[in-house]
Amino acid sequence: MCNEPDAKPPTADEQTVQLREEELHARTQPVETGQVRIGKDVAEEQQTLEVPVTREQITIERRPVDRRPAGASIGANDETISVTEREDKVSIEKRAVVTAEINVDKRHVQDTQLVSGSVRREEARIERGGDVDVDQARWH
Repeated sequence: MCNEPDAKPPTADEQTVQLREEELHARTQPVETGQVRIGKDVAEEQQTLEVPVTREQITIERRPVDRRPAGASIGANDETISVTEREDKVSIEKRAVVTAEINVDKRHVQDTQLVSGSVRREEARIERGGDVDVDQARWH
């Protein structure tokens, strides 16, 4: 029976049968589907640098001179010359420098998913016995 504004209230002799039906209602629940792990490995490689270095080389040269008288006698004074030789020694220093950054972020992506399910409903079954006149004009 429908609840329409012009429907009359049920009388004491009337009986009511309710018809029911199922509806689908969807709800969502977040679940873990995976994860990303960002780690670091250490890779080692051999590098060669060309470093300009300087070194000194002592040269000893004997030159002839014009013969002239010496100012001192032989062995009179002990004359010694000392010359120091130098060269660049290369040392290696290692420094850690930042070359890149990895940024990890999440974003929410809205999508639509179709879901379906079987629903049931109750329908009225009218059984007539004999010659019964039933007015079904008000059924919806």
